[in-house]
Amino acid sequence: MHYKIYILVTCMCAALTVSAQVGVNTTNPNTDLDVNGFTIIEKKLYLEDPGESTQIRGSQLLIQRTDNSIVQYNLDVSKYGPINYAELVLKATNKSGVEDFDTKIPIDPYNVTLQGYYFLDNNNNGTSVITQSTNGDDKIEGFQAYAYKGSTTWHIKVFVNNSIFRVAGNDDIKVDIYINLIIFRKGLLAKEMNAIEVDLDEEVKGTAALPAGF
Repeated sequence: MHYKIYILVTCMCAALTVSAQVGVNTTNPNTDLDVNGFTIIEKKLYLEDPGESTQIRGSQLLIQRTDNSIVQYNLDVSKYGPINYAELVLKATNKSGVEDFDTKIPIDPYNVTLQGYYFLDNNNNGTSVITQSTNGDDKIEGFQAYAYKGSTTWHIKVFVNNSIFRVAGNDDIKVDIYINLIIFRKGLLAKEMNAIEVDLDEEVKGTAALPAGF
């Protein structure tokens, strides 16, 4: 009889030990592992079963600094976000548009895309800006607006081939160009892929090869 009681007590103690909570710098842990302070991961950190988040709002990213410490990524104090938005306003531009504007955003850490643009009359903020052909006919080409890589920084071009900006009764105007820029931080969320080049050989249909990793 005494032998059976000893076995029962031993099993109960083992169960309590397995389910115990561990605290670091705290005597009242609130979960299986409760760390009160900074944590440095020297090697690798494995999350075998992170589960699904039931609360997205207020969530934070963890990032590794150059000293290999893991810190919380705080947008409020960071110089940049993983995805950044900026409105670029080019005031009183030439009626031919913008041929080459240097944003000074470096190409190594960032990717830049144009997500939209519109034009206003610099004289009165009017929206009646149109284009007029410079070839002496009524053929107007479509707008071209894009960001492209310079030697070290991103550049902007906004123009219409063989045309100028104007309003009714006035060919000599200055235009304000409003551009929505999306600036992606490389290495955090955005990964730059190799260019996808497809020779259609004058066909109207085509298929691209699947990019590596997809």
